[in-house]
Amino acid sequence: MSALLDHEALPDGVLPAGTGPEVIDDHLVGCAACRAWRDAAQRVTRVVRVQPVEVPDLTATILAAVRADGSLAAPTAGREPVKGRLRVAVRWALGLLAVVQLMLAVPDLLGAAGHEAHAGREVAAFDIALAVGLLLSAFYPEHARFFAPVIVTLVFCFASISALDVLQGAVTPGRVAVHVLALFQAGMVWLLARGARVQPATVVG
Repeated sequence: MSALLDHEALPDGVLPAGTGPEVIDDHLVGCAACRAWRDAAQRVTRVVRVQPVEVPDLTATILAAVRADGSLAAPTAGREPVKGRLRVAVRWALGLLAVVQLMLAVPDLLGAAGHEAHAGREVAAFDIALAVGLLLSAFYPEHARFFAPVIVTLVFCFASISALDVLQGAVTPGRVAVHVLALFQAGMVWLLARGARVQPATVVG
């Protein structure tokens, strides 16, 4: 049985002449002691032949090779916490500016009636809508990239008409200085939009 387990040829004279390994199988059917020896020998053979293989940890080597290739930037200590704190500060500042804008616009919206008051109410309604968009960008910065083109266009229009009105003498520079607030708001929304993570599109099918 030991020779058969090791896939070795049986020496001459071990088995009766004219017989083969099937004689051993027939013997095992009626001999519990030989079956127990065979089972124990099989377990020992498996333990000896199947040895655990120690796999080396190549994580550091692989990461170093990837960074050397330029596919992965080396981590910079302290960069992410600083960026995170700056992002939180920008969100708070943008939200506060939006609240202030709401507080200033609501009284104009509910002001006295009249032709001139109507124009003021239209401006107030526009300011309220803008403040709502700023609040949404502050609360949900991942959506700031959708609102950024709107406020950037607004700032560009404000700057253009303000410069034209000042050159024509229609208003004083101090009168249009209030639009500087929109410039700060646009800058904050732009910062949030830059840091927004774009979710990959889901393919259905």
